[in-house]
Formats: sequence, structure tokens, C-alpha cells
Amino acid sequence: MQNISEEWGKIVLDLTSNLSSKDRFDRLLLSIRQVLSCDASALLSFNNQQFTPLAISGLYDEVLGRRFNIQDHPRLEAIARAGDIVRFPSDSELPDPYDGLIANMDGNLNVHSCVGLPLMVDERLIGALTIDGFSAKQFDGFSDGDLRIIAALAATSLNTSLLMEQLERQLTYLPSSDSNITFRDSNSVEMIGHSSAMNELNGNINVVSNTDLTVLISGETGVGKELVAGLVHANSARRERDIVYLNCAALPESVAESELFGHVKGAFTGAISHRKGKFELADGGTLFLDEIGELSIGLQAKLLRALQYGDIQRVGDDSSVKVDVRIIAATNRILHDDVKQGRFRADLYHRLTVFPILVPALRDRQQDITLLAGHFAEKCKLKLEVRSISLSKELLIKLNDYHWPGNVRELEHMINRAAVIAKSETSDAHLVLQPYHFSFKESREDLLKTEEAREMSHELSEQTLKSATDTFQRQIIEQCYSKNRHNWSATARELGIDSGNLHRLAKRLGVK
Repeated sequence: MQNISEEWGKIVLDLTSNLSSKDRFDRLLLSIRQVLSCDASALLSFNNQQFTPLAISGLYDEVLGRRFNIQDHPRLEAIARAGDIVRFPSDSELPDPYDGLIANMDGNLNVHSCVGLPLMVDERLIGALTIDGFSAKQFDGFSDGDLRIIAALAATSLNTSLLMEQLERQLTYLPSSDSNITFRDSNSVEMIGHSSAMNELNGNINVVSNTDLTVLISGETGVGKELVAGLVHANSARRERDIVYLNCAALPESVAESELFGHVKGAFTGAISHRKGKFELADGGTLFLDEIGELSIGLQAKLLRALQYGDIQRVGDDSSVKVDVRIIAATNRILHDDVKQGRFRADLYHRLTVFPILVPALRDRQQDITLLAGHFAEKCKLKLEVRSISLSKELLIKLNDYHWPGNVRELEHMINRAAVIAKSETSDAHLVLQPYHFSFKESREDLLKTEEAREMSHELSEQTLKSATDTFQRQIIEQCYSKNRHNWSATARELGIDSGNLHRLAKRLGVK
């Protein structure tokens, strides 16, 4: 208690310091932990009826990847609705959102202290601070007044960071002629992760979003190219209009032109009425062309014309229709190589690559795997209607060591499948996922190592014990002899045997 003023002073000074949001929030939780002697705490932002963890202490890192909709979490809903300090009874039957997620604790917290602090600015909820202790009545020594001071400081810290981020974003990305644009939060479209690769990707998304530039998103299957397209649109000036999706790989050649540009009645057999194509449906908004590398050369030429002149021609119609459409395209192919091989038009390629964005593979953002796993576990928990789904330490090690050929999509599918298996094994409402719930594919390197080991084992099985021993001794002597620059005396000293015995052994083994 004696250090309260000192800790509060640190928080106030941090408000005027040039700290990143992460550092500011981590220091805030550290000070709160020093004052309250709590075992776990979390700072969460609030938007669209959802809490998003920004910083944690005493909880597993996977919590940072989870998103808590208040209708699914009674404790968090109580905090959001209260408008003041909420002290939950030590034996509260309300499920805890952090069940199975407390660091250094096996199982769930059945009896513990839990306090929720809504963070308010101008009577508006912007976040919450949750504080947990392993003992009953752990925070009874602190008055509501003490906790309100903490809440006020935390709310000011959070609001300061949010305002600074908004200001930086506006100064960096908004054109001066459009300074009245406000960014709409889009919780439905979010990239999870804080790795350097993800920071670079988010930076590129922010730079290009509020322009009308054509964007080409490339990356392996399963990395989240469609999600990136959604983010670019959601943060653009066109966000109030639709983003229209078209998978070019799923287009039969016979209907591809009609799907893109529409057709008039009688244009072909079966055309019984006028029909708008994707370009017209996306007028004023965004058209997302997924797997654009699969378009035929003929259709590529028609697409190029639409990009160049901003007009389209319906199938069976001689007149043109003006359209105002932003194009975002995506591919898992190396289009530059396709251009060289004549499979993709060079002029269209240059039109599409005005602003290229590469989405990193999951293996190149290993730091995000734990967060993503927690994010998918939280989503799966709601689908399976269980109290909690947590990930064992052994599983997290395995997940981080895996090479993820299917990227983020594979991780999500594997978490879902493992949770279903885990649920089938127990009647407990608290699921803990283990490595044996997963089926990991071996990488090419692992397969090669396995094959080499199998061949070596086969070779050894065909040798006698004496020949195997001779082979081993020969290899050791040759390596040591080479290491000592062909000096037999030095070799004998390193091997710890008599020089004469070494000479006789080397001669018998054919080394000399």
C-alpha cells in the first residue's frame, strides 16, 4: 500500500511519454499488479459489443488472440452494463472468460476474487480492466474509491493511446482534401497478430486503403487474402457500398464473360432476361477478383479494357455502360512467371500491380501462432457451447514447431477438429486440447530425415555387431585425424589412447 502514490505517478507520467501503446499498457498493468497484488489482470478495449484484449498479466499469451462478445460472457456483460466497479462473489457461478487461461495454474478457478472495472470516457464505455486473485476476498482491503482511481487512470491511458493512434493514422494516410473522413471500426474484419511481418502488412493496408488504387494481393493458399481485401475495402472511402466477390477459378469459360459484365435478354440460349454482371453490382464499391490468374487470355483482354476506360459491354449489347469500381485482385500464383510463359497478359499484369501486397505465410509469422490458436479456440468454444477451450503447453510447443503448409486456414480447421475430438472424449465443459487431438503432416524435411533413418537402420540391420563397431571407429578416427591436420600424436591425445595402439587400430581399419 505504501507505494500507491509512486505507482500512480508512473502511470500519469506515462500519459505524456513517447511510448508505444503496448509499452504503455504493459507498464499500466505492472503498476496495478504492484498496488493490488493481483495474480492476473487484463486491459480490454470495447467496440461493437465486443471486448478485445490489449495487454495481459498472469494470463497465457493466447488470450491476446481471443475476442469476447459480451452476450457470450456473462461476467464481461455485467461489467459492460454496470457503469461502475463490479465485485463478483468468490463463489460466483457465472463462467469466467479466463477459465483454463490463467498462467501457472492447472484447471479452472472455482473460488477466487474477481473485480471488473469499466473504463468510461464522457459516459461512453471504451474498455474494461479485469483483476483476478487466487484467494477469496483478496481485494476486500481496497475501497470502491481506490478502484475508481485505478479505473480513471486506466481509462485515460487507453483513451490517450486510441486518440494518438487515430491522429497518427489520419496524418499519415488521409489526403488533405478529404480530412473529414472518419474511420469506421470493423470488428468483423480483423487480422490477428503482432509479428513484424503482420505489422508490415497492416502498414501496407493502411497506406492503400483510402486511395482508389488497384491492389493485387498475393500469397499462398490459406494465408487470408480475402480477409486483406475486406480490410482494404472496410477502411476505404467506398466502405458504405458493397464489396462484390468473384472466384475466377470457379468460373466455367462459357459463363465467365456474363458473370463479369452481364448480358441482355436473348444474348444466348437461356438468357431469358437482362442480368447485371459483377462490375455493375459493384458500381460505387469494390470488386474483389479472387484467383485472377485463372482467367482465360480472352477474358483478360476484356478485363483490361474495363480497367483502362471504366466502361463495360454486356454480352449481346453493342452499347457500353460506365461503371465506377475499385478493383482488388488476389492470386496464389507467381503472375510474373505466368507473364513470361505467356499465360497472363503483361499489360493487365502491370495494371493490376499498381500496389502489390504480399500476405506472409504462417511459418513466416511464428510469433502470431499462439494468438491465432487462442482466437480460433474462442470461436470454436461458442460453436460447441462449452464453458472453455484452452491449449496445453505441450500443444503450444507443437503448434509453434509445425511448418503449416495450409497456413492460417489449416490452423483454424485443426483447432476445430481437435475441439470436436476433445469434446467427444469427456462430459466436462472445460476442454483442454492436447497434441494427440491433432494430426500433423510431416514436412518434406521430416520425411527425408525419416527415410534416411530408415535406410540407415536397414543398413545396420544387415551388418554384424563387429562390422558396425568398425564402421563407427573408422569414422571417429578419420574425423579426429583430419581435425588435427593429419597429426597422429595429436589425434591419439584427443582420443585418449596410446599412440602405438592407435596406429595398429588405424591400420586394421584401413585408415592408414
